Amino acid sequence: MTEPSDQKTASRLVPQAALRPDMTVRQVAYDFPACWEVFVRYGEPADRQPRGRLIPLQRFAQERGLRLQPFLEELAAAAGVPVDWAGYRNQTVHRPLLAGALVLGLSLGAGWGAYLLWQIGWAGSFQAAAVGHVIAHGEAQFWGFLVPFIAGIALRWLPTATRTPGASRGQVGLIGVGLLVGVVGGFAWAVHPQAWLGVVSASALVLAAGALASFLVARTATRLTQPWAVGVAAAGGWLCLWAGFTWWLRAASGLQGPQAFTEAQRAALIELALMGVAVNAVYGFGLRLLPGMVGGKVVSSRAMGAVGLHNGAAAVLLASTLRAWPVGEVAGWTGVLLATLLFVFALPSLYRPRSFSPRPEQGPWVLAYYVPLAVAWLIAGVTLLWAGQVGALWFATSVPHAWRGAARHALTVGFVSTLILGVGQRLVPILEHALLAWPRLALPILVLVASGNVWRVGTELATLWWPGAFRWMPFSALLELSALGLFSANLLRTMWPPADPLVTRGTVTPSTPLAVCLAEHPWLEDRMLAWGLDYLARTRSVPRELTLASLARSHGWEPAALVAAIQEALAEARPGGAIQK
Repeated sequence: MTEPSDQKTASRLVPQAALRPDMTVRQVAYDFPACWEVFVRYGEPADRQPRGRLIPLQRFAQERGLRLQPFLEELAAAAGVPVDWAGYRNQTVHRPLLAGALVLGLSLGAGWGAYLLWQIGWAGSFQAAAVGHVIAHGEAQFWGFLVPFIAGIALRWLPTATRTPGASRGQVGLIGVGLLVGVVGGFAWAVHPQAWLGVVSASALVLAAGALASFLVARTATRLTQPWAVGVAAAGGWLCLWAGFTWWLRAASGLQGPQAFTEAQRAALIELALMGVAVNAVYGFGLRLLPGMVGGKVVSSRAMGAVGLHNGAAAVLLASTLRAWPVGEVAGWTGVLLATLLFVFALPSLYRPRSFSPRPEQGPWVLAYYVPLAVAWLIAGVTLLWAGQVGALWFATSVPHAWRGAARHALTVGFVSTLILGVGQRLVPILEHALLAWPRLALPILVLVASGNVWRVGTELATLWWPGAFRWMPFSALLELSALGLFSANLLRTMWPPADPLVTRGTVTPSTPLAVCLAEHPWLEDRMLAWGLDYLARTRSVPRELTLASLARSHGWEPAALVAAIQEALAEARPGGAIQK
């Protein structure tokens, strides 16, 4: 589908009042009454009530043998509004980024990390894995899994939430290609250092971070009185700082690779990724999205206090880490911990999850428990780091490697990964206007990631007193990889589902979306109205995730009865039947 150059500009400037190919005939007829004459000219019954059918414009054009672009331009001329091609395209902008995050997370991130963990467990020493290889794993997890996931959600959701234009194709391409080159190139540089590879890969990350940060800041600039917008904008700022610091380190290390990084520099990279980008993104997007997932309302004053305190504490922590100032590090972790607790109290439903509706559109009940578990791991991880730093200051020593590693794993897998796994299975179906592909996987995914993280954190701490714990530690990777694998399969199948049986075999099922049913057989709308399914008379568009089963239950029907009635009508409509399509 081509996008005319004049429509490109118009659709970005005026996205609030525009036509899209996925709008229904009825929606356009009521929102833009001047278009009704166009529909009548192309065969819509002039006296039909309610006016216009629940068929998408693109399907209407296909049904009438019309070319979509000229047809929409004719409607746009009648309505006096532009065609929003960019908004239509934006509906799938998240897919390549999320798919890339899943692939990189399973391979260079978690997969490589599991291999390193087996090396450590077999040798019984953390030194068994090369420092450069460990850093390659960490950066692949952060830049390859965390950032593309944030980018995909932001590019898809923020324009709708803020009623602003979507990202341009150039921005989307720069973010996606920049992250891919930066992650793969950075991984290659870490394993086989080449000076040019470090600079090129880091430059790609800087370009991607700049493009994503400019998008985040531009979409939230007029809403900075709201705590969620401050969190999102802060995440963009920290992202640029993190990318710039990464560029400086890779350029300075050259042929030596990441093993040349000092302990303070490695710690600063993790703090930039976790405390700077990840936590701010969670606070920002979470304050808008989590109330709909876990219920309850946000206490704005506490939320703004949490975001402000966290960013101040994170700045103190980063500066103190680079200057090796233990007192400042204790102060920084204290502020981060207090901000975390304040955030929890800003959204009380985090520790009092609401009960889920049995409707499949709400997702499986177990999704309500991912977010509280992730936040609990955030508190646990920050508390461990705070306690370790306090102990190191008190006894004038350094934080043990195992203690620091356990705390960081509590934050990376316990907090970040658990949150992504939970929010992803709830939010992606919303963005796709579909049901989660395999809702029964939500429970085993939660069990696997929770038990894997407990196993890893527990055994890593146990190595401080019992060397035999090293041999048990790698088994945690199997649990966590299994969770990520099942999650990846669930999300990929949700984003790219198979064709409904109605399309492939002409057979409806209780899970057949009503929108598919009406798009394939528009004449069924009048038949359903005659059966008393008056929802079809009240609505102007049909959510793509609404199934025949949900429609039936909302009208007091048994789903099997509605499916049987539709199937009978379809049989009558076949050649020789009585129904005219």
